[in-house]
Amino acid sequence: MRFWKQLIGVALVIAGALFLIVAFLAGWTSSNLVLLWGLFVILIGLILHVKYAKAGEKY
Repeated sequence: MRFWKQLIGVALVIAGALFLIVAFLAGWTSSNLVLLWGLFVILIGLILHVKYAKAGEKY
């Protein structure tokens, strides 16, 4: 189960990056809300990945 939790964080980072790429290609970059949503998804994914990676470490 722990492995899947780490993948959720990475998946969110990839999804956020793909969303920003699609937004750029579609010309949606005139709205800050679209860009901030992509950034928010990436940051949440990064936080979750670090949180679950640290929780799974053995010192």
